[in-house]
Amino acid sequence: MFISVNQLEQEMGVDRRIGRFFVDRQVPASNGYWKGRLLYISFGDGYLFIPVYYDLLRRIGVALELLLDERHINFMEMLMHYSYLHEAKEITFLGELAFIEKMLEGRIQDLEYFDALRLYLKQPILNPLGRFGLPFPALNRADVFLMILCDLPLSKQQLEKAIRYWYCLVPNYLIHDDFKDFQEDREKGEENVIIDQGVGFAGFEKTIELYRQNCTILQEINPELSSFLLQYGEKLRSRIPSNF
Repeated sequence: MFISVNQLEQEMGVDRRIGRFFVDRQVPASNGYWKGRLLYISFGDGYLFIPVYYDLLRRIGVALELLLDERHINFMEMLMHYSYLHEAKEITFLGELAFIEKMLEGRIQDLEYFDALRLYLKQPILNPLGRFGLPFPALNRADVFLMILCDLPLSKQQLEKAIRYWYCLVPNYLIHDDFKDFQEDREKGEENVIIDQGVGFAGFEKTIELYRQNCTILQEINPELSSFLLQYGEKLRSRIPSNF
């Protein structure tokens, strides 16, 4: 479903320059993550989070010319391609990391950050380690994207904020998926934060409360986005299955 620059700006507070850049961008050729897609950005959370998170980085003071630099964006797109290959079981997760590390040779801006993130990501299960990770591994499953921060010259304070707001934004998108896929995930034994939170209705209630807490933190940096997600979150209860 098409999303416009105006929708990104008015509903989610995304700077028009960032919105325009991604809405107008051509789908990258031979990239598995965008395979078969006609639009670079749509209402799917797996694509929508890109301009939204880049706008959060702008809000913490990262220069627009750095965020939208073609070399950096190409790196981000290839990271998503390797993420797709892992999801499609064409490479292992360690293989995905190896490809990303290869791309970062000579480009790492903060070696301490890179080493800490790599150590965290190489865990068999993504449990919290240092500044990375939430108590529920199901909400850490997109954290490889934090590798994009290795390619940007961020101050220590900016890095801390970039991590803080990542763990409020992307887990909420993952919660959307976990509500939608709850029955299937339960049957297949797939990771799902609702299942992790407890048996029965309590798992849903705790997950909704976590979602709301994330929106409260996002209020600090982007009130429009916080309100937008909170409104969506209020609809999650309608997705609670009647028989679980």
